[in-house]
Amino acid sequence: MDEIEFATRLHGHLSPGVALGIRMARIAYSRLNVGFRGKGLVGIAETSMCIPDALQIVAGTTPGNRNLVVRDYGKLALSIVRFDTKEGYRVAIRKEAASESELIRKFLFRLGKLSREDEKVLAEEFLSLDERFFDVKKIRLTIPVGGIKEPIVECEVCGELQPADYVVEKDGGRICFTCSGDVYFEVI
Repeated sequence: MDEIEFATRLHGHLSPGVALGIRMARIAYSRLNVGFRGKGLVGIAETSMCIPDALQIVAGTTPGNRNLVVRDYGKLALSIVRFDTKEGYRVAIRKEAASESELIRKFLFRLGKLSREDEKVLAEEFLSLDERFFDVKKIRLTIPVGGIKEPIVECEVCGELQPADYVVEKDGGRICFTCSGDVYFEVI
């Protein structure tokens, strides 16, 4: 099955966001110059919409293997990194891409709803968008990821258990990310 067919089956349809993600992931993956997918790579999506599916398709990364990470900053950006070296590439669409077509401009700036036909056209535009419309940076990963089986430790604040690479040192103690302030919820 090719990437586009896989994307359509995985996502439910070939959305413009998945097509954009595939284009960006292809750029990052090609720069890595590796002959493998999945384990050994880490994919990071900077939005929870569409881009994570593209990383699964191109790089073979999955949340179940702990090598697909979603850091939802609301950005149309992604990274693919080698697990062994922690080095890879971050790719983001440049605002200048909006000058390529009215549909791209409408999508990037959320200037209204797209029809199904517009989405199909836009997906094709994204899949063939020239690389000059992407910001590509070589990066080094700074967050813990992957399949290393770290020892389990107890947070000294909340008492919950987590892998040792998911705690921070604070005031001489080991506390989890949540207790350190990196939290996605509030208790009600």
